[in-house]
Amino acid sequence: MKMILYMALSIDGIAALDSRTGIERYGSREDHDFFIGESKKCDAALMGKNTASFKISGVPNVILTHDSKLQNSGDGRLYLWGDPKEIYSELERRGFKKVALLGGPFTNAQFLRQGLVDEMFLTVEPVTIGQGLHFLNEALESRWTLADTKILNKKGSLVLHYKKTCEKKQNSL
Repeated sequence: MKMILYMALSIDGIAALDSRTGIERYGSREDHDFFIGESKKCDAALMGKNTASFKISGVPNVILTHDSKLQNSGDGRLYLWGDPKEIYSELERRGFKKVALLGGPFTNAQFLRQGLVDEMFLTVEPVTIGQGLHFLNEALESRWTLADTKILNKKGSLVLHYKKTCEKKQNSL
């Protein structure tokens, strides 16, 4: 299975204003359209509880939660909880080949920390915010290779497409 992270952030690296509010008010219409369009190309959209306020039509919406009551909510969404590797395995078991990860900094970091993300599309919006939650709010080292860039509008909203770098370990003699 391939997991692709989609996230928007300011040029100073802020991805959310706080634990409940993303940077939507600073985002461009073009990024919104890009985000929705790319999500619909996947077999499922995996979201944290805050991103779940958006519903991506045309693909199964999988919501990460700690509330087992939501499992039978009847809203047509799939609710999962547990370790990211368990969730990843469950998505694979259900036959998903390509999953859009649409979380905030906390959710995305969980999957990045486990090495489960294969690609990232980061939209950089031409605004500074100064305070808030950064793309990653913890020490987490990983290597990526720039695969493509796309300018979304005249203001300079920019999509950076990265693929995970597979580093070969050197054998010591």
